[in-house]
Amino acid sequence: MALSAPRKYGPPPAAIRLARHTAGLTQAEAADTVRASLRGWQQWEAGDRAMPPGLFELFMIKTGQWPLDDTEWRRSATRGRASEPTRNPVHRPA
Repeated sequence: MALSAPRKYGPPPAAIRLARHTAGLTQAEAADTVRASLRGWQQWEAGDRAMPPGLFELFMIKTGQWPLDDTEWRRSATRGRASEPTRNPVHRPA
């Protein structure tokens, strides 16, 4: 019996990249927002590893991008690479 390929269950890389760009954050800042490593964030955006859905939701909540229609981030994957959106700084208390 052959093993099947690992399932990708998290948000697509284009959705992760778009969420970060929309928040106006660098990869290092985005990783810090969800207490992940920079390398981990880079792998999620590159599609080398699947981002846990809970961490994506946490990132979206912490950057003020939630609630998000569940199909919205799935659709972003079909659009290909996310273009660089206008930077929208995140309000952070001093």
